[in-house]
Amino acid sequence: MTSKPAENLGHHRTGRARRAVSGVLWSGLNAFIPAASGLVVFLLVSRAISPEEFGFVAFAVAIVGAVGAFSPAGFGDALIQRSDLNPAHLNATFWLCSLWGLVLYGLTALMAHPLAVWLGDPMLSTLLPVVAIRLIFDLASVVPSALLSRTMQFRQIALRTMIASVLSMIVCLIVLYLGYGLWALVLSQLVAAMTICAVSWLSVSWRPALRLDRHAFRDLTSFGGYASGSRLITTINVEQLLIGALLGSAALGLFYFARRIFQILNDVLTGALAAVSYPLLSSMQDEPEKLREAYLATTFLSSVLAFPAFVGLALVAGDAIPLMFGAKWTGAVPALQAFCAIGVLSCIGILQAALIRAKGRADWWMWYQSGQQILTAIVVLLLAPLGITAVVAGIAIKTWLTFPFVALLAGRMIHLSPGRYGAQFLPPLLGCAVMAVAVIGVRHGTELSGVWGLLSQIAAGAISYALTVILTAGSRLRTMRAIIRKKRVTVQSGPGGRTESPEVT
Repeated sequence: MTSKPAENLGHHRTGRARRAVSGVLWSGLNAFIPAASGLVVFLLVSRAISPEEFGFVAFAVAIVGAVGAFSPAGFGDALIQRSDLNPAHLNATFWLCSLWGLVLYGLTALMAHPLAVWLGDPMLSTLLPVVAIRLIFDLASVVPSALLSRTMQFRQIALRTMIASVLSMIVCLIVLYLGYGLWALVLSQLVAAMTICAVSWLSVSWRPALRLDRHAFRDLTSFGGYASGSRLITTINVEQLLIGALLGSAALGLFYFARRIFQILNDVLTGALAAVSYPLLSSMQDEPEKLREAYLATTFLSSVLAFPAFVGLALVAGDAIPLMFGAKWTGAVPALQAFCAIGVLSCIGILQAALIRAKGRADWWMWYQSGQQILTAIVVLLLAPLGITAVVAGIAIKTWLTFPFVALLAGRMIHLSPGRYGAQFLPPLLGCAVMAVAVIGVRHGTELSGVWGLLSQIAAGAISYALTVILTAGSRLRTMRAIIRKKRVTVQSGPGGRTESPEVT
């Protein structure tokens, strides 16, 4: 293959506000569509298969995720972060990732049967070679995905995800209709990975050349190595692997069910900001004042949206889960409520990670994630005898106890005081407290039950939260609304009175 000229490899220095706002909107759609389609599929599949079958798939996915974690996918982050990027860097990353994907798939397929025998789970010998196919496509799409993020092409990213979501949902529903419930989950993941890879390559003009520049590879090694290490740590689902090994497929099925609902909600709420924040903050790494203000604004917006959603879900989960998914999943409610406690912090942690990596300190984030994973493993090993609820509750407590350390670290990087940072959370926290009183009041103060009871609790909570936040942070919200609406500034230019609309930087 021949190399085509790479277009606009530099960071954007103008129009970032417009691109960020547009990016949030497109990335919000990018998060919502797969979450909505995933929820539809999840509702149907959860009624068709048992917690134990969920556990089989979850165990296979966790093992493949652990294998895939040992990949150089973090070099894609290095492409996004690097100031002086050229096609040689893209070539080096492409060939490294693509060849690595083929090797990882071969290893996974070879070890499938021995692992199934060792773990006493015969289904793994069948599931692993199929689930692992996605490793090839995930790593083949690292470079085009990085280019789309670096150039803030969020519309293309959103369209790519929407196409993948629709196709994977169709495949899943067809397989489910044919009576292969377990395989519906597996094949939908493969179709999504293949589609994302194909559309990513169709969305960029650059193509790889049959050469490798060792100097370009060295340029990316430091940041890419640490970023890959961070991905290694976060991608391996230590708790999922340990729960499957220690508590069995049924308990893992409940854990996977609760975690999946948490992930769907988390993707909808923070997916947009997560996609935009890293390239945006990376482009501001040499502009400290703009960087600090952008970090505060995204933190405030994320907390205003995510806090009530996770707190509200925890409040109504006991009624909502049996009603929507069936009584067999009632045992997952306490685990889901614990995940909601984690979710309150995850919406903030995504932005902290983006800031730390944008400042070029992928090594710091890697060591922090290492500590988190070690602590998670210790919690699971200690609490496994007490059951799945105790395990997830322990992980939630661990997350809250370690949160202040990374918050202070991120603040020091941009000279942000703890008081100013903490002030961002006061309105949403107060709103959540009022919301909890309203939801509990409706639950115990009315005779409504079933769907109407659930809807009345949600309505009371949403209205009370919205009114509280408007009263306590109305001016801040109005300011952000004005920024969002004012994407362009119209000015007069030239003697002829021609109007131009320069992008707001």
